[in-house]
Amino acid sequence: MSRMSPKRIAAVVAAALLPLFGVAWGQQIHRNGFEAYDPAWTKGPADAVYRETAHQLTDNTAHGGQRSEFIQLTAEQGSHIYYTYEVGRAPLSEELNASVWIKANRPGAQLLARLVLPHEHTKDRLDEPLTTLIRGDLYDLVGRWKRLELRTPVKMAQQQQQLLRAELGRDVNIADAYIDRLVLNLYGGPGLTEVWIDDLEIGPVTGDATPFKTTSRPATRDALPGPPIPRRTALVELKRDQLLVGGNRFFFHAIRYSDTPLKTLRDAGFNTLWLDGPASPSFLDDAMNLGFWVVPTLPLPDDTHPGPSNALVADISRLSEQEGILFWNLGNGGLQAEQLQAVAKTAQQVRAVDQQRPLAIDAWDGFQPYSRTVNMLGIHRWNLMTALEMPKYREWLCQRRNLAYSDTFLWTWVQTHLPDWYTNLVYDRPQSAGFNEPVGPQPEQIRLLTYTALSAGCRGLGFWSDRFLADSHQGHSRLLMMALLNQEMRLLEPMLVATGRTVSPEPTWIDTTRPEIKAAVMYTDRGVLVLPMWMGPGSQFVPDQGAMTNLKMIVPGIPLSAEPWEVSPGRVQALQKERVVGGTQVTLPEFDLTAAVVFTSDNGPDGVLVGFQEQNRRMQKQAAHWAHDLAEDELQTVATIEAELERAGHILKNGDKLLENAKTRLQLCAQHYNNGEFAEAYAEGQRALRPLRILMRSQWNEAVKSLDGNPVASPYAVSFYTLPRHWRFMEEIKRQSAGANQLIGGDFETAAVDGLPTGWTVERVSLDDVELLSKVVASEQQQGKTCLLLQISPKNPLAPPKALERTFLAVHTPKLQMQPGTLVRVSGWMRVPAEIKASVDGAMFYDSAGDEPLSLRVTGVTPWKKYTFFRRVPASGELTVTFALTGMGFALFDDVRVEPLFPAATASVPAPRAAR
Repeated sequence: MSRMSPKRIAAVVAAALLPLFGVAWGQQIHRNGFEAYDPAWTKGPADAVYRETAHQLTDNTAHGGQRSEFIQLTAEQGSHIYYTYEVGRAPLSEELNASVWIKANRPGAQLLARLVLPHEHTKDRLDEPLTTLIRGDLYDLVGRWKRLELRTPVKMAQQQQQLLRAELGRDVNIADAYIDRLVLNLYGGPGLTEVWIDDLEIGPVTGDATPFKTTSRPATRDALPGPPIPRRTALVELKRDQLLVGGNRFFFHAIRYSDTPLKTLRDAGFNTLWLDGPASPSFLDDAMNLGFWVVPTLPLPDDTHPGPSNALVADISRLSEQEGILFWNLGNGGLQAEQLQAVAKTAQQVRAVDQQRPLAIDAWDGFQPYSRTVNMLGIHRWNLMTALEMPKYREWLCQRRNLAYSDTFLWTWVQTHLPDWYTNLVYDRPQSAGFNEPVGPQPEQIRLLTYTALSAGCRGLGFWSDRFLADSHQGHSRLLMMALLNQEMRLLEPMLVATGRTVSPEPTWIDTTRPEIKAAVMYTDRGVLVLPMWMGPGSQFVPDQGAMTNLKMIVPGIPLSAEPWEVSPGRVQALQKERVVGGTQVTLPEFDLTAAVVFTSDNGPDGVLVGFQEQNRRMQKQAAHWAHDLAEDELQTVATIEAELERAGHILKNGDKLLENAKTRLQLCAQHYNNGEFAEAYAEGQRALRPLRILMRSQWNEAVKSLDGNPVASPYAVSFYTLPRHWRFMEEIKRQSAGANQLIGGDFETAAVDGLPTGWTVERVSLDDVELLSKVVASEQQQGKTCLLLQISPKNPLAPPKALERTFLAVHTPKLQMQPGTLVRVSGWMRVPAEIKASVDGAMFYDSAGDEPLSLRVTGVTPWKKYTFFRRVPASGELTVTFALTGMGFALFDDVRVEPLFPAATASVPAPRAAR
């Protein structure tokens, strides 16, 4: 193979993964990546006697994506064996372009196209237009992929016009001519011919062609009658918590569609498109031709339109005829229990038209009634840049799973974007506006979220993307990480969809020799899947290196005959095992953030292990490509931020050596790739990321020190990408002096209605069987005589809820009116005497500038401790502080202050006042 530099590798992968097209995308360009289930090419005329011995979609080789169409035939003497592909109507013009990639075991295949002349007719049928063939490129690169094109179609049509004039003895009108069918002549001579076909494109197409009748007698020798392109007809059904497509178990890894090109998403390995609304027939055709399943989202009735919608019924009827619909989504955004009636109405309308396909929603609470109204229950929570740690995020997923009925199909969204609350607060604009600087999330965080979701027993995943996945500095690295994760999920799919998957309601959770690394264990009918993952603190802000050598874990319940294998796109390798007390101890020689270990004794020709090895051989080269590009992207991003930090004086010891280490690893990755050593290239690409994580985490640790270990105290300290802003923010704070406390009653020494200071309010919300209590008490105070108590207790202490579905007890201060943009210091003391149970959020303390996402969250036993936040007064000029409790237990709060910060030279500061 040819030599490739690191830059060349990046260029090749960018071309394969991120083809950015102009306005002709979607409606105007017809594409087929042959990722579906049925072949798209059909037999046409032939003058050679031949036998078709194979015709199928295969994942043995592909030019782009995961599959190609394979045709194998044995022929005798002749000149042509035609296979045809219907394209609708592609008007003849200088802009017309048609191409297809093929690979064959012999030369001679040729691309042709049928040209329809609408103003001419055949000799015997006046209602049938005249057709002729125009010819494209010939295939001559045996064993290699080559793009065959129709070059200068107008010129070729004019040449064909001259031939027809001579043949028919009259003038021939080619006005308004169009191509309706592509043709491949697969005849390569007598004997065996094997051809793989991939990545077809033709356009512009109008899509308004009306099929016309064909006869057994062509108008000219090369006219090609034939059937239309076959449609996907696989039956989609749900049996308990198993999604079946064509009778086979199916694990969907979907992407929320924004405006990233469909082929880019297909090449990244997503198998499902999630739409925010219904879709047009042309879009569905494009998606299906690229091999996607599609999930449309249907609108729910509201107060202004409470009854059945004729438009909705029409949409359902139209879409239900499309075989590419995987299931129906009846609502995103976390539906609450109060919306159950609207969901039930829409479900009734859908089932009146389509009784077979499953129904799904994304719910926040009301899990039991929802899990009996729809078939598939989705949950989501954005924990990145918040104080919700990864282990607590997994616990939250498991709690929601257990709140629904046990046979419910559970899926979740994976956060891949910056939410609007964060970009509005940090960048002063919504995430849809775009950025001219590197932004998060980190690709490694997407990896940790994905494995955490799998470890909680989710049966499908959706990646909630923004519109910047094709952008070099905003989304390219995230897309590369998702592409690698899609490879891993496709590789592990036999285990992820296996029956008898767990011996408990969710996968078993075990320890390893490193406290920060936990492992999920899934017992299935195909073997045992073990997913170790880094769960160290602060990963939702900035992940640590998360790597170690010789990681050991003891897995219970492993059969004696089962052998452990580490499975990844880079390699499938046997692992050491040892029978010990408590189970089977397995050793991972090199762990890096996440891993997948499979125990199996199914080693036959059609067994699980052979399947892993075959898949690995097919995806190894692409995985090495993507691993290199991901490391290169992250190196560039980290170096950019690090340079900015160093210019500000925040120089990390050994920072330059860490960057140099990453560069060296990246060069080794490219060298291994050039030598065809793809497993080694993949491994070095992974290793190149480790020094970058060390650098990022070290810089973040230094920044958090200035906040007394409380990252949410500064809105700029919750991501590596905003650390330069954080240090500028802290420098500004250092130059300020605190003014008078603006909050009246924060010492809780005066009591009024409900035992609270004047103007303070209580919020009580619950769907659970608990009692809520808030009052000022005269004991356990931090200072003075009294403090605030929030308490939640079960109504039946003998049978307390294991998880609270929606319980929120909060006390809000009055609205404080201050000058917008003013820096403020919000502080308060909190104590949690006993563990707060049945909630991952526990006791919360936050202000309205950072709001709930930047809340302090405490669930474990904590003595009296002072917490401080630094904020800017929002544009409204109002600020409130909230103390909340979300789980069973109690928390105490005292000595709460809101102090504006002013330049030290300011002579006076405003007196405290509350907004009315």
